[in-house]
Amino acid sequence: MPYTGIVLSIVAVFLGIFLILIAHWLVTAGLFPKAAQKLADEYGRRPVRAVLIGIFTYGPLQVLGLRAGDIHNPVVKFFAIAASLGSLLLAFIGTAGLALRIGRNLSPAGDPWQQSLRGGVMLALVFITPVLGWFFVSPLCLASGFGALFLARPWKKQQASPIPMMEAATAMPAAPNSVASEPVLS
Repeated sequence: MPYTGIVLSIVAVFLGIFLILIAHWLVTAGLFPKAAQKLADEYGRRPVRAVLIGIFTYGPLQVLGLRAGDIHNPVVKFFAIAASLGSLLLAFIGTAGLALRIGRNLSPAGDPWQQSLRGGVMLALVFITPVLGWFFVSPLCLASGFGALFLARPWKKQQASPIPMMEAATAMPAAPNSVASEPVLS
């Protein structure tokens, strides 16, 4: 029975990773709901471009962080590790849009936090799948989240486009001419 403790510790580690992933996505959707919506829309419009931008920007930052042990200057090593961890945090924020996008497809009538939770559960299960999830899906999704964050630019305010006068007149419905009567108490 000495292996029972090892198996239970491995299960506990996977459960912890699962909960941490879901927590990141739910906190992002809760703190930045408009950004999460923009990220989910970005995944709907340009998913391949998000992946490619993420691979070419997020990938080198992660390689730099993994190779930080070879850097002899402590200041440069600190900045390499900080850039790597910062890009990982930004990738988690970006993949919150992917979790929301998956959740929208799973439950279109749900609230955004329910959609984010459902999509996050599914995405986290894929992330913790042995071998395929660890070495292929999770790095690819994190890279796409990093790319989607820069494509969507949720920190930029959208400028309202002016509505031409002709469209404004036809867009607003006419008010009814009848006045509602109030009930009379006797």
